[in-house]
Amino acid sequence: MTQAPDPNMRVSNAEREAIIAKLHAATEEGRLDLDEFADRSRQAYEARTYGEVERLLSDLPDNDTGALAVPNTATRMPANAPTELRINPKASSLQRTGDWVVPPKVIVDAKASSVKLDCRHAVIRSGTVDITLDVYASSLELVLPEGAYAVDDNTEVWASSMHNRASYKGGTGIRFTISGRAKASSVNIRHERRFLWWRW
Repeated sequence: MTQAPDPNMRVSNAEREAIIAKLHAATEEGRLDLDEFADRSRQAYEARTYGEVERLLSDLPDNDTGALAVPNTATRMPANAPTELRINPKASSLQRTGDWVVPPKVIVDAKASSVKLDCRHAVIRSGTVDITLDVYASSLELVLPEGAYAVDDNTEVWASSMHNRASYKGGTGIRFTISGRAKASSVNIRHERRFLWWRW
């Protein structure tokens, strides 16, 4: 019998992904509804220790330490899960916040628009997220989950500003790769801001 992990031991990003994959499978089986899946997924990403995540799986079958193993690619990204998201607002304001699903590839094609992608509580099943930009006269704000980082992959910038305040500082968090082009636009990448009990 496999020994259960110390409940005070910290959970890794890979183990959080394994938990999300198990919750997704339980939802497909009808054991959880969509609201329960979203709530438990949020709690999984906020959890710090094994003790905090154990209760998220306690009422599901096969709840053992194997559920905390690193899932294979097929488990992390089910066949019916979206692999690409295209966002193309024109003269609009668009936000994605809360428990939305971030696929491995996101294309932002914005013209004269304001876009905010808040990934703090999003469901991310892959270890990397590629974001391709084609923005003109627009603003993009990308808020990363704790532990994630962003890398600029030769983004072409014309008369624009691009600030990456979530660059790589070590660790094994989710990698966001930014590429494409920005013209007369602003691109800001950051983590959650905190002041007393406010979070944004």
